[in-house]
Amino acid sequence: MSNDKIRIFYILSLLFLTGTLVLFAQGVFSGLSAGSTGPVAEITRIDLSDVFLGNHSFISVSLINNDTISHTFSINTFFGKELADSFNTTVNSSGTLEYGTYIYPEELPVSQNETINSTLRIAKFVVYMDEQPVPIKETSFIF
Repeated sequence: MSNDKIRIFYILSLLFLTGTLVLFAQGVFSGLSAGSTGPVAEITRIDLSDVFLGNHSFISVSLINNDTISHTFSINTFFGKELADSFNTTVNSSGTLEYGTYIYPEELPVSQNETINSTLRIAKFVVYMDEQPVPIKETSFIF
């Protein structure tokens, strides 16, 4: 091989290695910054069955504050269109809070749904942060 071919191969190898390192570093740093975007609310449902209580569900709301300041949260529970419960709390910076409640379907009002021409029992959970008019998380469950 001549010296020119070796130089071209060497330069192309360096360019490839540099490009690979840049792409890797960009992926690592974007992953680090995505984890600290701010407060997050997660709402989950676990269906349970008991001999005495019958079929019911446990709804869990996780509030994760990845921010550097404390935030106030309001968790509103609606049965149908009626406000059934409101829970207000403050989560400190880098803190978490777990809120849970049991839902018994027979306690929910029956509402008519014209779209599917059926009756449904609906529980809706809405999480607001710092008294903002738009919720950060809203989830409805059909029973």
